[in-house]
Amino acid sequence: MTKALYLLRHAKSSWADATLSDRDRPLQAKGERRAGRMRDYLAENGIKVDLVLCSSALRARQTYDIVAPALGKPEVRIDERIYGADVDDAIALLRAVDEGHSHVMLVGHDPTLRLLALTLAMTATGDAKDRIDRKFPTSGLATLTFGDASWGALSRGIGHLEAFHVPEDEPVA
Repeated sequence: MTKALYLLRHAKSSWADATLSDRDRPLQAKGERRAGRMRDYLAENGIKVDLVLCSSALRARQTYDIVAPALGKPEVRIDERIYGADVDDAIALLRAVDEGHSHVMLVGHDPTLRLLALTLAMTATGDAKDRIDRKFPTSGLATLTFGDASWGALSRGIGHLEAFHVPEDEPVA
């Protein structure tokens, strides 16, 4: 069965409370709205996942909570290692995924998700790779597929970047 990986960057967080640690920063209102538009995109495109690997940072967990209703009923793992992960750490985490999971979402941070998408993708649809190379905005979603490859075989250049979606901000009236 074809493996699919969805890389979801957390929504825009708030810097309003300077006493909070980076890990404890919540979403700001704009982030909540954009995460809601991402939820709508996931639902409209029938994107369901078997497993969610989510950073322990508050903004990542809040982002997941907003998009969760669109994803079906996946197994969810909050993993502290995602917060400070580099690309090799993220690949190692994904290699350990049970082969029974065919659709996995990783909710995390930039620059790790941007570099992970660029590292795993050998090919891309349209300009998706160029867009990610320039920037992986908050609430952005990269979709990669790996054909019949196993999670344990994930390596550089093994995947295809199917899509890169960033929800639009609401028009200003």
